[in-house]
Amino acid sequence: MNPALEICKWITIILSVYSMPIMIWLAITTLAGLRRPRALCVTGKEQYRFAVLICARNEENVIGNLIDSLKKQDYQKYHIFVVADNCTDQTARVAQACGATVFERFNEEKKGKGYALHFGINRLLNEYADQYDAVCVFDADNLAAPTFLTEMNCALNAGADVALGYRDTKNIHDSWVSEVYSIYWLMLQRFYYTARHTLGFSSMVGGTGFAFRLSALGEEGWTTYSLTEDVEFSIQQILKGHTIIPARKAVFYDEQPADYSVSVKQRYRWMVGGMQCIPLYFSKIMKNVFRGNLKALDLAWYILFIPATGLALPLNVTAVLTLFLTPAFSQSAALIVGILCVFNWSLAMLVAFLTLRLEHRKIRPMTRGIWLYPIFLLTMMFIALGAMLRPRTEWVPIAHQSKYKIEDVDAGT
Repeated sequence: MNPALEICKWITIILSVYSMPIMIWLAITTLAGLRRPRALCVTGKEQYRFAVLICARNEENVIGNLIDSLKKQDYQKYHIFVVADNCTDQTARVAQACGATVFERFNEEKKGKGYALHFGINRLLNEYADQYDAVCVFDADNLAAPTFLTEMNCALNAGADVALGYRDTKNIHDSWVSEVYSIYWLMLQRFYYTARHTLGFSSMVGGTGFAFRLSALGEEGWTTYSLTEDVEFSIQQILKGHTIIPARKAVFYDEQPADYSVSVKQRYRWMVGGMQCIPLYFSKIMKNVFRGNLKALDLAWYILFIPATGLALPLNVTAVLTLFLTPAFSQSAALIVGILCVFNWSLAMLVAFLTLRLEHRKIRPMTRGIWLYPIFLLTMMFIALGAMLRPRTEWVPIAHQSKYKIEDVDAGT
C-alpha cells in the first residue's frame, strides 16, 4: 500500500466527517431561500423612539450624506447620534453641523467598532435611556431609504427583539469587486437571513443597518470582545432567547470595496472575528443544543462554518491527490478534476444568477459579476485558512470616498 495514498485518504476522511454535517445543514437551509419570503406579522401599533447611532472614524467625506438621508425619513420619533471614534479629521464638526449629537472618543489602545459601540450605546443608556426605546446602528458610509425607520418600527411591532435591514449597494458598478460584493450581500439576504426567518430560526446581524430594543441588552449593556461585534451580538441575543428578524422593506445602501486587496483585508477580519467567537461561546451554544434548541444548533453551524470553509482547501487538495495516487483513477484523474472544477464554477454562477433573479434584479448589467462570483467564493477558502493559521487581531478601518447621495441610489429601486 502506498503510504502517501493512505495519508491522503485518512486526511480526506477526517476532514469530510467534520465538513459533511455542516454542508448538509447548509443545503437544507439554503433550499428554504427558494420559497417566497415570509411577510412580517405586525401585531402592535407602538411608535418606537429610535436613537440612531452612527460609528465613524475619519468619515468626513461620507457622513454628511448619511445624516442627510436620515433627516429625510418619513418617521418622526428619532434622533441622530454620532460616535466620532479617534478622529483626526472634521467628522465631528460635519456631524454637528448636520444636526447630530456627537460623542467624541479617544483611545488609541482600544480601537475598533466594537469599542465605539460600547462607548456610544452605554452612554445612551446612562444619559438618554428614558428618552428612547430602541437603537438603530449605521456605519458612516451608509445611506437610508426614506421608509427605513418606518419599516424597522413595523419589524419591532412584529415581535422582533432585533431587526435587520435590507442591505443594498450604492456603488455596484465601481468595479467587478463591488459587483460581486453586491451579489454576495443579496445572497446572504435571500439564502441566509430570509431562509432562517422562513424556517422559524433567528437571523444574524450583518454589521450595520440594524435596530434593537434597548430592553434586549439587559443590565450589562453592550458587551462584545471580538473583531466581529455583529456576530457576537447576534450570538448573545439568540442565546438569550431573543428573535432577530430580517426587515426586507427596510432598505439601506452600503459602500462596498472596489479594490480586491481591500476586499481580502475586510474578509480576513470577518474570518478572524468569527474564529474568536468559537472559544467565547461554543460551550454555551452546545449546552443549548443538547437541550433541544434548534436555534442554537443553527448557531453551532454558523460558528463552525468558518473552520469548515478554511479546511475545505486541504480537503480538496488531499481528495485530488487521492485520485491521482489511486491506480483505478490515476489515468482519468485530470479529467475528473477538470469536470469538478467546471461544475463548481457553474454552481457558483448559478447561485449568483438565482440570487439576482429571486431578488428581482436586472441580470444583464450584472453579467460580469455573475461570471466572476466564483472567484469571490473560492478565495473565501484561502482567507478562512489564513485566519485559522494566523489569527491577527488588529482592527484596520476601510477608507470611504463615495459621494453618492440617497437621491442617486433610491430612485433606481
